[in-house]
Formats: sequence, C-alpha cells, structure tokens
Amino acid sequence: MPAFTFFIDNTEYSGNSRQLLACVTELRSMNYTVAVGVLGRETPWSILLADSGAVVSHFNSKGFWDIKALFKLRKWLQQIPSDFLHLISLNALDAVGLASPSFLAKSFLSGIPDTRFRPNAWRKILLAKVRKIFCLTLASKNRLQTLGIPASKVAHLPPGISPQNVPQSLAPLSEMPYLLSSGPFHHDFNHRDALWCMDILHYVKPEIKLFLTGTGADLNSLHSFRAALMTKEFIRFTGTVDFLEPWLANASIILATNLTPGGYYSALEAMLSGKPLITSNTLGMAEFVEDGKTAVLYAPGERAELAKRIRLLLDDPARGAEIAHNARESAESRFSPKHHVAKLLQYYDDYK
Repeated sequence: MPAFTFFIDNTEYSGNSRQLLACVTELRSMNYTVAVGVLGRETPWSILLADSGAVVSHFNSKGFWDIKALFKLRKWLQQIPSDFLHLISLNALDAVGLASPSFLAKSFLSGIPDTRFRPNAWRKILLAKVRKIFCLTLASKNRLQTLGIPASKVAHLPPGISPQNVPQSLAPLSEMPYLLSSGPFHHDFNHRDALWCMDILHYVKPEIKLFLTGTGADLNSLHSFRAALMTKEFIRFTGTVDFLEPWLANASIILATNLTPGGYYSALEAMLSGKPLITSNTLGMAEFVEDGKTAVLYAPGERAELAKRIRLLLDDPARGAEIAHNARESAESRFSPKHHVAKLLQYYDDYK
C-alpha cells in the first residue's frame, strides 16, 4: 500500500489546514501511511495531525529565505517514502522550488487562492513543472486556463472537511446574539459589508453584535473603518483563533461577505455548524450553496440588502433553522472527506 506525503507552509488555523487534517484523517482510516512536512512552527493543528496518525516534521522557517529551514526541507524531501508529493499553498510551492526543484515533477498542488490570482514569472515556471493543479471550483479551473495553464494540468477537486472536536477547555461563547465572520482579511474590501451593515441593523436590532476572527493584510484598515462607524462598540476583532467551533457554536448567523471569489471553506464551516449562512453571490459560490435552500445570497457591496437579509433571518428562526438543516445535509453529502479523498486517489492512480 503506497504512502502519501503532504507539504504545507504553515498549520495556523485556515481552510488549508482544515482540509489537510480531514484528508490525512481519512487516509489514515484507510490504513495508508501519511507524512506531513510543515515549513513553519508547531501549532495546535500540527498536534491534531500527529494525533490522527501522520508523521509530522517541522522546519521552523523564519522567512522566505531561511536557508537553514530550506536545507532541512531538502533533506526531508530526499527521505520521503511516497511516490507523490502533495503541496498545499503557493508558499509551499515556492519553498520546494527553492529547496529541491526536481521534486516538482512528482508534485500535485492545491490551495491556490481564488482572489484575483495572477502568477508572476517565478511561479509560472514552478506551475509548469508540477504534475497537476487542483481547483476547488469549476469557475477557478476555467480561470486558471485563461491564464495560459494547460487544461490537462488543471483538475477540479471539490473540498472535503468535517466538524472538528475541540479541546474540552474551549467552552462555547455565551454572549448572544451575535453575527460571525471569519478571515483572512485581504486587500479586496471583503468583510466591509459586514461592518457597514451594522449601522443599518442597529436601528431595528440594537442588541446584535458582530465578531470577526482571523488576521490579514487588511486588518488595520478594517480597524480604521470600524472607528468611523456608529456601532463600533458592537464590532469586535478576536485576532487569530486556533479553533473556530466555539465561535460557531452560539452564533446566530454566519456571514461570508467576500467581494471576490473565495470564502469557500468559511461557507462550508458554516454549513457544517448547523447555523444559517448568508454569503455574497460571487463567482463559484453557486457551486456550493443554493439560494434560499442552503444559504441566503446577497449582491456584493449591497449593505442595505445584507442588513435586510440578516433581519429577516433573525425575525424568522424557523426559516433559519430550515436553511441550516438543509445546509448541513448538503455539506455532509457533497463535501465529505470521504468523497474528497476518493477523487484524490483517482488522480493519483492515473500516475501510477
């Protein structure tokens, strides 16, 4: 039975980390041997990977040009038992390209961002070397092909995640009611709709709060944006969290307000949580949710429309519960780790 090897730049809480853990757990349940290399430091999600039965190695990189970490990575690559190397994220691709580019010829790549991805000259060279690039949506697959990446090199691989059992010490939040939106926060004005609509909601739902978890390049700008709002005291940034489940547990509504394609893992987390989801109607999201059945969609940038949809769900808990129930059933049947791994194994079989 073959071994599988994954390499990721870091295991901070993210959609990539969650996807990796679900994939590794499923492979281990099938008695496959799994090794995971992590360019960065150990995190709680690294521990979960090790607990699932994977052999996890950390290289404690301090930056892109950390020669010591790249040397460790090179030695690790030379010792991996697998015929395949699965890279998760463009940063992981960059690291292997620097440490030992010959390994790209047997590599698969996933975790490419959907938000206006444009590869530079360096990454175009690396992307040309990998065996296959996996895309979460058909829309992102088509977009990569428009960038000149051959159709034979691009494959559609829908995500597959499952609810995570968090440590007992992390009790669910009791402060209700609140809306929840999770990062990362990019320079594309995502999440501003969520902040802005709070000023509108305040007139009809003065008790509602908004929590935003995560970090990103646009975080300082969002803090400045909040300071200009009337409801700034009702909007709170939590910073980086290791586990999102405690925040999902008591949220009234989950928001995914991306203005550009993306937010798919946030949407899936909301669907699995059993809480109603409101998400922006962006390219690719229609492949995950059905408006009015498994989520409520709104036009990106339309804050008044978003506020109206939030109020209607808050005023009609039965409808929210029905949408949440449908969403969970859809996520469990269409985006399970079992389905994800089965399709992944089919692609691997093509290269045996």
